[in-house]
Amino acid sequence: MKRTFIILLALLLIFTVACTGTEEKGTLETGEIEEVHKEQLEKQIVKFYFPAGVPSLTVAKLVKENPNIDENIAIEYELQSTPDLLASKVLKEEADIAIVPSNLAAQLYNKGIPYKLAGTSVWGTLYLVGTEDLNSIDDLRGKEITSFGKNLTPDLVFKYVMSQNSLDVNKDIAINYLSAASEVGPQFISGKTNLALLSEPQTTNILMKKEDARILIDFNEEWSRITGHENGYPQASLIIKTDLIDSHRNFVEKFLEVYEDSLKWIKENPELAGEYMEELEFGMNKAIVVNGIDRMNVYPFKIQDSLEVYDKYYQVLLDFAPDVIGGQIPDEEFYLER
Repeated sequence: MKRTFIILLALLLIFTVACTGTEEKGTLETGEIEEVHKEQLEKQIVKFYFPAGVPSLTVAKLVKENPNIDENIAIEYELQSTPDLLASKVLKEEADIAIVPSNLAAQLYNKGIPYKLAGTSVWGTLYLVGTEDLNSIDDLRGKEITSFGKNLTPDLVFKYVMSQNSLDVNKDIAINYLSAASEVGPQFISGKTNLALLSEPQTTNILMKKEDARILIDFNEEWSRITGHENGYPQASLIIKTDLIDSHRNFVEKFLEVYEDSLKWIKENPELAGEYMEELEFGMNKAIVVNGIDRMNVYPFKIQDSLEVYDKYYQVLLDFAPDVIGGQIPDEEFYLER
């Protein structure tokens, strides 16, 4: 159909020239017309990579509804099945936009890989779940907690909060580290442990399956109480490649507005968000979204309001394990100015 149109257009131009008896300067040949038409149809592809879990929830509306942000740019959304695969994509600069752990964002910057941090996608979603009440955090003294990811960021957040409550995790608490976060829940459900460190959406999944389970510590709330930062700590962040920012600034600004709106939408429409997650097969069912939305800590995320928050978070990580952020706290050039 399109080629027929092009041929007809070319014949029309030839007929017009023949009838007038003159040759118009700049008249396009058939091949040139076809090339122009092809260029109009082609769009620049922007690749947006993100991990499973709560970060994928923040993207579900965009993936499902695919809003037209710029007529010349198409976004390809792609869920990355493992953290290692996501890290590989951004390390190779294959992603134009990505949601990554906030510590990985700092690592990229410190390696000179050209991304800027545009805002917070997910605030802290780490919880201590148990079957008995705690009167205070000090009641954990002498207890054994089943956890995951030794010296990774959830573990470092846990250690920091314990240290600010006068508990030394090397002396006062026994930590049983499992090889993967996915192993902690089954241990807790089976009764092999009665204290488990879990993140969302695993936390909600466990609370729905085990009637006597309850939240004992909300580490985002504790972080907020300790630091005075209202939203807690920035668990996952949105990063954008510098080339995309420089070459398509208007698109970037419009995209960020649409993404911010989607964060607000999730809080207001958890049932529909849950349906989107199921339809997209992003690893979270509707019941988990509806029951866990208040623990998933998805807030408006403008970076201008969070520079001190990131600085504190990175300082804590630097103090405990410098390598997790690449050895130093990023400077202000790391953040996208808007």
